[in-house]
Amino acid sequence: MKNFISKLKNTYFFIVFTIITLLGAVTTYAQTYQDEQDIKSRIDLMVADWNTHDFKNMESYTTSDVEWINIVGMYWRGLPQVKMSHQAIFDAIFKNVPFTKKEVSVRFITPDVAVTTLLCHVGAFFPPDGVDRGNNKRPETDDLLTMVFVKKNNKWLLTAGQNTVVDEYAQRVNPAKKQ
Repeated sequence: MKNFISKLKNTYFFIVFTIITLLGAVTTYAQTYQDEQDIKSRIDLMVADWNTHDFKNMESYTTSDVEWINIVGMYWRGLPQVKMSHQAIFDAIFKNVPFTKKEVSVRFITPDVAVTTLLCHVGAFFPPDGVDRGNNKRPETDDLLTMVFVKKNNKWLLTAGQNTVVDEYAQRVNPAKKQ
């Protein structure tokens, strides 16, 4: 009888452990999938602001202490500075320039922190002030952005971003592409 009770306990433990493990895996996947969709919707809001050239919605997808490094190394800190700087550049250099989201990936570091990459196509533009001087038009490019999102009050928000122009030649000789 003692042996039977011991086997029953082991079987009960195995069944409970298996159920808890399976439920945990399903819950984690569902939460991660929903979190990924929430992050992607925040990115969609940001890209929409780029295309309307109006950043009045920035508070809905960033933290108050957001930081941003743009493609030429300008480093902006805090929502007021990031918002004002984006607006100024989009009012000049990127006026009427289209931005197209091409690809997004999300990698969760912790349940409340995710690193994302966004590949975005940027239309041709005239730097540094948006004025056509006959020989200053930059061609269309792809940009690759790395962004960190944090979950605060059950809402995913951008807390840091960095933008890089994708160099076509470098991509052709990229050793990682040869694998």
